[in-house]
Amino acid sequence: MREPLVAWAGDCVVRGSIDVDDGRLSDQVNNLELLTFFDATLEALDDGREVRMDEIEVERRELHLIAVMGRRGDPNRRLRTVEDRVALQVGPYVVTGNLHRSPSTQPLAALSSRSRFVPVTDALIEAGDTPSDPLHEDVILVNRDRISAWQPLAPIAIQPEAPSESPAAASIQA
Repeated sequence: MREPLVAWAGDCVVRGSIDVDDGRLSDQVNNLELLTFFDATLEALDDGREVRMDEIEVERRELHLIAVMGRRGDPNRRLRTVEDRVALQVGPYVVTGNLHRSPSTQPLAALSSRSRFVPVTDALIEAGDTPSDPLHEDVILVNRDRISAWQPLAPIAIQPEAPSESPAAASIQA
């Protein structure tokens, strides 16, 4: 099955459709080395020039951001998470949005996970030198390897460890 996809590389925006399976888009992208775009349009960031191609293969590592349109994966696999609002410098783009982590994981842990692409929700994308309004995407995938800087935008809640129930602790509390 083919679905539309928009991705941002360092010098252009790639629009087209890709073959997808039934799983989450992030899992598929993380497992592929090449993404094949069909009926593709490449729009240059510097001058807006467009090139159309019937088919083009793009190496995953060349992509900075990928929009997730409508595909949220299996709802039964979703876990409760804590959101950390951050700003990320990703190549020529500044992305402001929410990173997600389990409540027991360290803040910003997604930035050091094994997945190459990490989801960011409620994202605003600004293209560095291009004077335009930020683009809003409900969910984007961010290539961790392309992140050069990050900054938390709100105080990060750290879950305190549960008190020890050791006999010594019980005698102190008594």
